[in-house]
Amino acid sequence: MRPLAAYIMRGRMQAISAACALAVMSWVIPFLSLLAAAAVGLPTLRKGAYEGGIIIATSIAALGALGGLLVGSTGGAVGYGCLLWLPMWLTAVVLRESGKLSTAFGLASSMGVFMVLLIYGLYPDPPSLWLEGLQRFFGPLLDRAPPEFDADQFWNSFSTTVARYMTGMVSASLVISLILSLLIARWWQAVLFNPGGFRAEFLRLRIHAAFSYAAVGVLIAAAAASGTVAEIALNLTFPLFALFLLVGFSVFHALVARNKSWKVWLVGTYVSLLFVPYVILPIALVGFSDLWFDWRERLSPS
Repeated sequence: MRPLAAYIMRGRMQAISAACALAVMSWVIPFLSLLAAAAVGLPTLRKGAYEGGIIIATSIAALGALGGLLVGSTGGAVGYGCLLWLPMWLTAVVLRESGKLSTAFGLASSMGVFMVLLIYGLYPDPPSLWLEGLQRFFGPLLDRAPPEFDADQFWNSFSTTVARYMTGMVSASLVISLILSLLIARWWQAVLFNPGGFRAEFLRLRIHAAFSYAAVGVLIAAAAASGTVAEIALNLTFPLFALFLLVGFSVFHALVARNKSWKVWLVGTYVSLLFVPYVILPIALVGFSDLWFDWRERLSPS
């Protein structure tokens, strides 16, 4: 993707055109939203908050116009652009000023925590917000279920459980998307201006201890409390553990860099993710526990 990064850095109009084109294409291919966000993250990282802000403001306006022409929804397109680019701009500015991935990642996770608290503050019953969407997605599948399958019993059990934690899951997915976009932008910056810098920076990624202790706190609250308090606490764990998931991958990559025999485990982990998504849990636990166990040093060859 070096040619794309080089094109974005040619000038302001190139960055705006790339960001808008990728954003429009992401309406059909969602993965491209990561590149659309990275397209404004790169010039922000390289040229600063002011230049990034101009690019984002112009891109949002242009995307609104395109949304009106293509799908008849200017407001929806503007909202999508704000959700896609504003958090990216803020985290990129923090990364540029601090020079630390950990600080920017911590901000991203904090945004996810704030989102959970905001939703529970604005709506008395957040699970009900997600039930309609779940019904729209799973309804056709349940209608085609075999006659012996008790669709009503499954739906009542599944929807009640999943809807309670959809706020946290959606928040965590947005945190992961934001962090991945920031990583792409940082990688592009390293490819163009600092070859090899991104790898070294990612391998030494460590998150501030406050996030690990915050995770311990919400887990204790979830176990000790009941009702809405326990539900909120469990939802808060999702954006926090999304942060630890990235730390876990950093630990694995660092171990592979120090001991090539770990490579088969790393490859196996990525392959497993395609078929067994629950693999993310032990990876996140590795990142969570790294504060106390320092896995990079503990498992590195002497």
